[in-house]
Amino acid sequence: MSFGIATETVRFAGSGRSVGADICVLGAGISGVSAALEAAALGRRVILMDGFPALGGQAVNSIIGTFCGLYSNGRDCYRFTYGIADRLLRELGAEGALYWHRGPVTTIVYYDEIALSRWVEKAVVGAGVTVAVGAVLLAVHREGRRIRSLEFATRYGNLSVSATGYVDASGDAALAWQAGIECREPADGPIFGSQQIVVENVHEACQPTRNEVTERL
Repeated sequence: MSFGIATETVRFAGSGRSVGADICVLGAGISGVSAALEAAALGRRVILMDGFPALGGQAVNSIIGTFCGLYSNGRDCYRFTYGIADRLLRELGAEGALYWHRGPVTTIVYYDEIALSRWVEKAVVGAGVTVAVGAVLLAVHREGRRIRSLEFATRYGNLSVSATGYVDASGDAALAWQAGIECREPADGPIFGSQQIVVENVHEACQPTRNEVTERL
């Protein structure tokens, strides 16, 4: 049986590609996706770069599954994070992919990582954002204080990106560092963050106390 699918032989030319945009966003986590969608909504040509092979950053690829920081602390909490959070809560909530946990101090929204991944891809593609994943930043070219272009390594060859404006949403100041811009780091010790874990198969009516969880960990 023939399906009428034709093929042709191609070969890598050995030279990199160059693309241009109004805004180049480095980092396709929630921050980078938010910046890309906001810029695209303003009519800007946007290219979104990330070293991961997929969009979503740690929100999708680190099995965290929780939105923290959408609501204030306390019993009379209120939401203070908006932007793409409006669409996320509305559209993922309509899919049944969200679960609100309101504790005595914090309000956390659990989400389905697969549903969020699909939402991010649909939103980014629908906004007309150009995407390049699996792209590792190699060099930053500057003229004085202005960044002119970025060089990336991809599995299909090097990629040069030039833009009018750049957004560093890498999470670890990768763009600023490569550009030779001053970065701040702790002078007298490490930076302490928070550790999140997911405890599964716990009955809500019999959930362990904070001390029991600490002892088990």
